[in-house]
Amino acid sequence: MALSLEELAAHCMEMIGYTGEGRSLVYEAVELMVADEYQAALKKIEEAEDHLSKAHEIQFLKLMSVQAGGEEIPCNMLLLHAMDILMTSTAEKDMIKTIVKAKIRKGEGVKE
Repeated sequence: MALSLEELAAHCMEMIGYTGEGRSLVYEAVELMVADEYQAALKKIEEAEDHLSKAHEIQFLKLMSVQAGGEEIPCNMLLLHAMDILMTSTAEKDMIKTIVKAKIRKGEGVKE
């Protein structure tokens, strides 16, 4: 049985919710990074990873694996948005995490 549009919308909204929270935490990490608070920024990034991971689980377990099992997943703008924002937010998180870790390795932002 194919996934209904209502079920798809619910999964998409759940993905968007987790992703939005994760993305907000990434932007909080950016603000902390700008303030040279690198350890605090890294903690925010770790929090963001939890939310983004939940969104990714929904994408994989409730959508991609279902389609791989032979069920049809209807494609619509809400699904495209959910997948796009997850991809973008994950890329932003990865980039910021790399910068913060580089700053920590250089010993920057260490308060005495």
